[in-house]
Parts: sequence; structure tokens; C-alpha cells
Amino acid sequence: MTAEARALCALARQADWDLIMVTNETGFGVVPASRLARAFRDLLGWLGQVVAADADTVYLVVAGLAVELKALAAR
Repeated sequence: MTAEARALCALARQADWDLIMVTNETGFGVVPASRLARAFRDLLGWLGQVVAADADTVYLVVAGLAVELKALAAR
């Protein structure tokens, strides 16, 4: 899965268009009861980290408020 995520990021960098990805932050909730749901949560969280590390801008939206995470981390 690492190779696929990095390939997606490389493809987006080479394109002449912007890529916008939207996902849920599944790690903020209750730990899922089933093994499959936990695996999904973990995989989605990991994929978000890989893509966010390569992205120019990353936002976390909570209660309708967008927080620009990379700008915050750079301070």
C-alpha cells in the first residue's frame, strides 16, 4: 500500500491540475469492535499521513472551522 500511496502523490505532483482529497478522521472516535473496522481505521489513518506529508496544504475541519495544519506546525 505504501507504493500505491506514494505513486498517487507523485502523479498528483506531475499533473497540471490540483488534487483535493477529502476523508474522515476515523481515529478521533471510539475504537471499533470488529477487527475489520479497526484495520480500516488504521489503514485510512496511515494513508492520510502519507498523503498529508507530501501535500502542500493540509486542513482539519472541526465544527465547520478549517485549521491549516501545516502552517500551524511550521510556527
